[in-house]
Amino acid sequence: MIAEVAARVPDSLAAYRGGVAVGPGDASALPVARLRDPSVFDATLSAFGAGYGPFDRRILVSYWSQFYLAALATPALTALVFLGRPLPLAFDTTRLELDAAGRPVRLLVPADMPDCRSGCAFGLAGLVEDHLRPFVEMCHARCGIAPRILWGNAAVILDYVAGELGCGDERACAAGAMRLGWRGALACGRNPLAQALCADASGCRRRRACCLRHRLPGVPSCGALCPIECAKDR
Repeated sequence: MIAEVAARVPDSLAAYRGGVAVGPGDASALPVARLRDPSVFDATLSAFGAGYGPFDRRILVSYWSQFYLAALATPALTALVFLGRPLPLAFDTTRLELDAAGRPVRLLVPADMPDCRSGCAFGLAGLVEDHLRPFVEMCHARCGIAPRILWGNAAVILDYVAGELGCGDERACAAGAMRLGWRGALACGRNPLAQALCADASGCRRRRACCLRHRLPGVPSCGALCPIECAKDR
């Protein structure tokens, strides 16, 4: 199924076409659930943080999570929109590969993954409850970062990927909108993704909570997505 998903990823998202793969990975691949261990979490973030110096851990974790979520979102949404099936990305059964700079580059699912047409929670609800919610809770527990920042990171990335997949055109992607929860029950207040973005009078979407990344040297802000920049402009 992973090959089916990769074949549907547009060239604009090619950098994340391999963000999810099948197999145990190399010897360094880390079970994501082990990040709940403070020592494992600190060791995992050490290479990433070394490039920026002694900054507030919450800022580093927010920026690190953006790489993590980008690798996750492209294959996950592609499978939902074009195949109508979620990938088996349960937090407790997924492994993580990092590059030399400590950035997440690929999530690995078991080779004996279940048939998700019947064995996994359907649609975006499955991704939210089975992976994103435990990921947000884990990061909050490890460094105290506000959950709304991480939900904002996830919402921005998912929104961008969905747009690249064609979901900005309601006529072309009505079924995809239903699967993603933009229509129907999931688009309600219980979905933290639905609360993470807001739209201005022109319809442009932006974060409700700043992701903090602009505080790192050499890292730009989110531009028009940044609520701080928007407040300055007003």
